[in-house]
Amino acid sequence: MKNKAALVMTAGALAYLVAVINRSSLGVAALAATERFDVAATMLSTLAVSQLAVYAAMQIPVGILLDRFGAKRLLVFGACSMAVGQLLVAFIPVFGFAVAGRMLVGLGDAFVFISMIRLVYGWFDGAMATRIQQLLTNVGQVGQAISALPFALVLHLNGWTVAFASLAFVTVALVFVLLAVVQEDRNPSDGIIRAESLKSSFRQLASNVAKPGVRASFWIHFTLQSAPSVFLLLWGYPFLVSAENFSPSAASFALSTFAVTGLFSGPVIGWLCGRYPGARIFMVIGTALSIGGSWILVLLQTESAPTWMILLLIFVLGVSGPMSMVAFDFVRNHVDKSQLGAVNGFVNVGGFVATFSMMFIAGVILDQVALANSDDTGVISRFTLEGFRWAMSVEFFALALGVLMLAIELAKTRALKSHQGNK
Repeated sequence: MKNKAALVMTAGALAYLVAVINRSSLGVAALAATERFDVAATMLSTLAVSQLAVYAAMQIPVGILLDRFGAKRLLVFGACSMAVGQLLVAFIPVFGFAVAGRMLVGLGDAFVFISMIRLVYGWFDGAMATRIQQLLTNVGQVGQAISALPFALVLHLNGWTVAFASLAFVTVALVFVLLAVVQEDRNPSDGIIRAESLKSSFRQLASNVAKPGVRASFWIHFTLQSAPSVFLLLWGYPFLVSAENFSPSAASFALSTFAVTGLFSGPVIGWLCGRYPGARIFMVIGTALSIGGSWILVLLQTESAPTWMILLLIFVLGVSGPMSMVAFDFVRNHVDKSQLGAVNGFVNVGGFVATFSMMFIAGVILDQVALANSDDTGVISRFTLEGFRWAMSVEFFALALGVLMLAIELAKTRALKSHQGNK
């Protein structure tokens, strides 16, 4: 049984790894995309936002499908969708087709993460499930390093088509691994728990969302997921190269350190959550304050920030990703395992709504600052230090809103527990 569990968890981690590579592949290709499609920052952000918008919009439907049909079918479908999307991006040099391709990548990606989480809680319980979830999440985040280094190298040496077609090939190979290895639950008869109907599924989800503890989990993810995602998935590479004067190779290496930070911090976060569950909220708030403080240090610089300051920012953002997974550990205390698919989908929406909103607004700001500073000949420099100073400030809004709403929902959770305790 242990060997089977290890195989299933390996397949789940591999699926998430490939999904993260596909998801973050546009980040290191952002500057190349502006040349390939001849688009401004707002249009470039649309390319990324369309992907993430589909991802976010599909989370609740995917969660309901997961509760009805199990993880294996959804993982296979997700891999197929990502592969088709990357083929469109690879071979058709038309911006509209690239948007459609990235939307298919977002669609397929939407099926992967919460399916992996379902596999974890099908095979493990309690503190062990918390540790395994963090471990698999961190292994999956190595995909960021792969997109930042090997994929970026292939893109540089062999060009756009070969790089993205290679991702499609790897994703197709994943399908065969999933078909051969994945089993839903350690007890196969418990692997799929079907709701009576879609109507009852939505009714149950609405009942769960009415719980303040579930909504608090949403705001945990909203608060901590967007900062590293905006940086990794689109604007970090242009920011480092164009505003902070990093070389392309140094910027790729800097982005790859996110995965290293996650590999070291993730297990520590998982252990702390399992050992001291009451400290989870303090960890979340502390991380949010650290993100805000590190961005303030960088954005207050009138010239390029010192290297140590950029590395501090990247370290804090690298910790923020694994810390956002606390949301899925926190919500387990409020929902039955059989209903976690739809609820985890709802929670996962939080971070990605914040991500694509902040990502798009940042693109608009970059274009507006560039237009305002264009010279007499009409030459526009789209990615400048001043532009990024304004654009990246949008993250403060996400942090402030997230912390405020989290505090409100936690207060309601405590009041509800107190009321139930007095009965």
